[in-house]
Amino acid sequence: MENLRSTGTVFAIVMITVLLFARQSSARPQPDEVEDMKKALYSACSGKSPITEEMKSNAKNGIFSEERNFKCFLMCTFEELSLIDEEGVIDGEAMESMVIDDIKPMIKEAVKSCLPDIAGKPDPCEVAFNFVKCGANINAKLIEMLPL
Repeated sequence: MENLRSTGTVFAIVMITVLLFARQSSARPQPDEVEDMKKALYSACSGKSPITEEMKSNAKNGIFSEERNFKCFLMCTFEELSLIDEEGVIDGEAMESMVIDDIKPMIKEAVKSCLPDIAGKPDPCEVAFNFVKCGANINAKLIEMLPL
C-alpha cells in the first residue's frame, strides 16, 4: 500500500497522534490538537480518495455514503494510523491502546461488537466503512473522531 509521500505530513500526523492518544485523562487533548490531526488525515486521504462536502456533512450526521471513494477515504484514515493492514484486518488492540481514557470504553465496545461481523471480508475499504458504520450505531459520539 502506498504511504504518505510528504515527510512533513507524516511527521505532523505522528506527532499529533502521539500528543493526542498518549495522554491520559489527567491531561486531555486540546480541541486544536484534535482538529490539527483530523485536518492532516483529511488532507492525506482526500487526495487519495476524494469525497464531497455533502458526503462529509452527511457523515457528521450519521448518514454514510455508499460511494467507493467515501469507503476508501475511511480505509485510508485507518491505514495512516496503522489500524488496518493490506488484507483489511483492523487491529482492535492498537485502536484501543491509542485512544484517551474517555473514549476507550466506546472503542472497546465497537471493537467487541463490530469486528467479528466484518472479519475476513476481502475489501479493506468495505471493512473500514462497515466498522465505522457499526461503531456509529453503537455510539454516535464516535463520529466526532472521524477526520471530516
